[in-house]
Amino acid sequence: MELRIFVEPQQGASYRQQLAVAQLAEQLGFDAFFRSDHYLRMGAGDPLPGPTDSWVTLGAIARETSTIRLGTLVASATFRLPGQLAVAVAQIDDMSNGRIELGLG
Repeated sequence: MELRIFVEPQQGASYRQQLAVAQLAEQLGFDAFFRSDHYLRMGAGDPLPGPTDSWVTLGAIARETSTIRLGTLVASATFRLPGQLAVAVAQIDDMSNGRIELGLG
């Protein structure tokens, strides 16, 4: 069985908080760290620290982890140009030594 962790940072999580979760998940033996690919907060509440770009964030997390797989579950095709997304994901996959999982929808 594979164990994966998923976070929704648009609800209020900074890059440093996401990195801390990913690193702890890796230390605890989780197989993957996934984050949502949303720009807008869902529901009421404090909008800060604000949205973070999933692929920029995962690229940075890739440099600070070594074994945990990384991804977005589903990258939204409605607000990402296909060519730019393909290049970004391929580059981050290379940076992570092949640890990226891409879901597109």
